[in-house]
Amino acid sequence: MPPVTPQLPEFATPQVVVRLGLREPALRNLTREGTLVRVRRGVYARADARPQLVRAVRLGGRLTAHSALAEWGVWTPPGDDRLHVVVDAHARALRDPDSGAPLGPRSDVVVHWKSAPTPSWSAPRGIVPVPRAIRHLPAELEQSQLVAVLDSALHRHLCTKVQLAGEFQTSTRLTRALRRTDQRAESGTESTARVRLIDAGIEPRLQVKIGRHRVDLLIAGRLVVEVDGREFHDGESAFERDRRRDAELTRLGYRVLHFSYSQVLYDWPTCLAAIRVALAAL
Repeated sequence: MPPVTPQLPEFATPQVVVRLGLREPALRNLTREGTLVRVRRGVYARADARPQLVRAVRLGGRLTAHSALAEWGVWTPPGDDRLHVVVDAHARALRDPDSGAPLGPRSDVVVHWKSAPTPSWSAPRGIVPVPRAIRHLPAELEQSQLVAVLDSALHRHLCTKVQLAGEFQTSTRLTRALRRTDQRAESGTESTARVRLIDAGIEPRLQVKIGRHRVDLLIAGRLVVEVDGREFHDGESAFERDRRRDAELTRLGYRVLHFSYSQVLYDWPTCLAAIRVALAAL
């Protein structure tokens, strides 16, 4: 990859490049050598610009929904790998995110037409702020997974509850989910399990310290529920550490249940049944 000029932003218009002190001949040279890439008319990207943002800008908008949240590092519900791009309500000349040709029907691209004013807080070109990306998630998204997205964004300090409340003020569904958040949650799987337990009439305590250990969920004071994130702890040292912790918790009188990412997301009835049986046996 050609060396990138440090002062150049990830995306820039010719006017921005000129303000940085690079005149037209220099701009042409940077483009010729590959340091800058012309994404679409009037927009250039550095050679190391994030590929998904480049695709959104080439189309004519900014990443939103699942696509933006993934770039921000927010936990996202599984099952939607499409490119989500928001464009101005009256946008024209939308381009294919890969070829740059006029945009035609694509099952892997979702265009969101902007229907609300631009937020007062800023974000890099090519991607919307986290609260706006969450606003563009599908309305049919299950409440537990919506809360999990919010927990993740708050846990990573990518936005505040005040910013989220301002973005959600016209949505009862989002406002209700915001009231159920707990930014102590360390994974989307944990958040999903917590909300589903509450909906089932079971009140778990979150991130409880027991002796030297901190557990994901504690129910009825004695049942420990541990949920694995998408990256399962399959290393030998992690496996041994988890087994030693389970043994110590059992010695202290706790019952320990482990559930995987797939179990929580795709086979929750089985998880809930196991938890009910364990509670009945306490």
